[in-house]
Amino acid sequence: MLKLGIIGAGFSGLSLAILLKDLMEVTLFEKGHRPSGRILSFDSDTCSFDLGAQYFTARTKVFQDFIRPLVDLGTIKRWNAKHVRIQNGVLIERKNWMDDEPRYVGCPRMNCVAEYLSQDLNIQTSSSISSLNKLDKWQLLEENGTIHGGFDWVVSTLPAPSAKNLLPESFKYHSTLSSVPMRPCFSLMLGFENDRCIEFEAAHVLNAEISWIAVNSHKPERKGLYTLMVHSSMEFAEKYKAVSKSEIIQHMIHETSQVLGQDLNSAAFKDLYKWQYANNAQKENTPILIDSDLQLAACGDWCLGGRVEGAFTSAWNLSNSIQEILYGTINEQTK
Repeated sequence: MLKLGIIGAGFSGLSLAILLKDLMEVTLFEKGHRPSGRILSFDSDTCSFDLGAQYFTARTKVFQDFIRPLVDLGTIKRWNAKHVRIQNGVLIERKNWMDDEPRYVGCPRMNCVAEYLSQDLNIQTSSSISSLNKLDKWQLLEENGTIHGGFDWVVSTLPAPSAKNLLPESFKYHSTLSSVPMRPCFSLMLGFENDRCIEFEAAHVLNAEISWIAVNSHKPERKGLYTLMVHSSMEFAEKYKAVSKSEIIQHMIHETSQVLGQDLNSAAFKDLYKWQYANNAQKENTPILIDSDLQLAACGDWCLGGRVEGAFTSAWNLSNSIQEILYGTINEQTK
C-alpha cells in the first residue's frame, strides 16, 4: 500500500486522511499537542472558548453526509443564535438563526469535532516538519532532527505562506502559493462571574477594529463563566502584531466596550490568542494544487476563501484527484 504523509491535522488534513485511509497508509504530522487547526478551542478551570472558527455551515450534500455521524451523536449541534450586524456603532440588521440556514458548532467545544475525526488515524503530534527531502521516496524532517521516511506522497494542509516555505521550489504550484497572502487576527477571551446584559449572541462588526463578538457561553453545552469571544479586524491585527499582548488586550477591551456600550474591564478572565495566518487577504478560489510528477500536493480552507466547509471541500477535491491518478496508474499496470 502506498504511504501518504499529511502535514497539518486541522479540518483539511483530518478530512483528507479519512477520505484516503482505505486506499493509502496515512500518517498525519501536527506541530500542536492535539489536532485542531481552525477549530482550536481553549479550556481553563472556569471557562472555555472557541478561538478560531465560531460556527460553520453545510451547504453541499457531500459535506452534509460527512458530518451526519457527528450530528447524530451530538458532537455537532445547531447554534440558534440571535445575530446582528453593527456598523459605525449602529445596529443595522437583526436575524434569528433559528429561522435561517443551520449554523453548527462542536459540543461541548469546537475542538471536539477534531477529536472525533482523529479517531483511528495515525497522528504524530508535537511534530513540527521543517523540510522535505526526496531520495527514492520522500523524507520528512522535523525541527528536532527526527526523520520520517518512506512516503510515496506528501500533502501540506498548512496555510499558504507556510506551505510555500515547506514545499520545494520545484513544486509545480510554488508560485501559486506565493500569490496567496494571508492576514493575522487576534482572539480576545473574556470571562465574567456574572451575566452581561447583551441583546444578541453573535455579531459581525463592520468598520471597526474588532470584527466579531460572540457570547461563547451561550453556544450549546457550554459550561462555566459567562464568556465573550472577540475577534479583531485583519487590519488591526496587521497594524498591532508587534505590540505587547497586554496592550492588545486592553485596547480590544476598550473597543468592545465602546461597541457594546458597557465597561468590560471587570472581566475575571482575560487572555489573547494570536493567529499569524487567519484569513485570506482576498477571497479567491485556488485550483487543486497537485503535482503528479513529484507526488506532492497542497490544500486547505484558504484554497476556497476560508470556512470549515471550504477546508473539507478542498480536501475532497484533492482526494478525488489523487484517486484518479492512482487508479490510472493501476489500470496502466493491469494492461
